[in-house]
Amino acid sequence: MINFKYAVFISTFFIFLIEAILHYNVGLNGLTKLELPNYYNMFKIIGILIVFSMANAFFSKFIFDYNRKED
Repeated sequence: MINFKYAVFISTFFIFLIEAILHYNVGLNGLTKLELPNYYNMFKIIGILIVFSMANAFFSKFIFDYNRKED
């Protein structure tokens, strides 16, 4: 079975990647059509998502472990 923090990282990354691409398109063209960002913008989006997905995974793991210790 996949490790909890890796599952959180992967799910957070892909869900928020879809959201980021939609937000990019809202700003670009009001979401009248879907376009992928150019390489530079996609690199920035992915970089930010990696940082915050890792933070979310570690915080989730910390909270999960903390709650298990109390039981």
